Amino acid sequence: MIRFALVFCIALTFVGCNRGNLVYDKPYFDFDSLVSKQIKLIGLSNDSIKKIAVMDGKTDVSVFAVDTTVIKNELEVFRQLDVINKPLFKNAYQLVMDEKDNKSNLRVRTYRLKNSARLKSAVPYVRFFFLNDFQQLKKIESLFEESNSLYTTHRKLMMEFEGAGKEARLKNYSVSGFQKMILNDSVKFSIEGSVK
Repeated sequence: MIRFALVFCIALTFVGCNRGNLVYDKPYFDFDSLVSKQIKLIGLSNDSIKKIAVMDGKTDVSVFAVDTTVIKNELEVFRQLDVINKPLFKNAYQLVMDEKDNKSNLRVRTYRLKNSARLKSAVPYVRFFFLNDFQQLKKIESLFEESNSLYTTHRKLMMEFEGAGKEARLKNYSVSGFQKMILNDSVKFSIEGSVK
């Protein structure tokens, strides 16, 4: 009996230590894989990025060569959208629109947090633009909002792709919004990047 209890405690400890490595279903979209794929594709190429950053009215334009570390830093913010797939938010999002975009030849699929969801998610919606079928993804738009006792942040996120399916490559991306720290003014910012 003591041996069984000891083995059980060791197994429980092992499982508890590996909780961060748990794999879970991604019912809406696998943002983590998308970002990893783009980091690999762009990081191993001879591409460069033209980046326009605006913070509180001051503009900075830069062009730089890309490697895996650089592109990882640029795209890491988009991994945050994967929160919609967490088990905590299972069935918390609903498909509210899957129809033709009235501004282009693309279709639009929108997932929105249900009003009845008992939990508040940092991602209230995600919008996918695609050509004919979902494998021909052309653009992703979303919003990331977070608030706690120290700060509030509001970011609109956008990724645009060229090509389709496994050949789709990031063409443009943007992050814009504001951040307000406690006892400080709001800081407005926008970042637009183009892969050349």
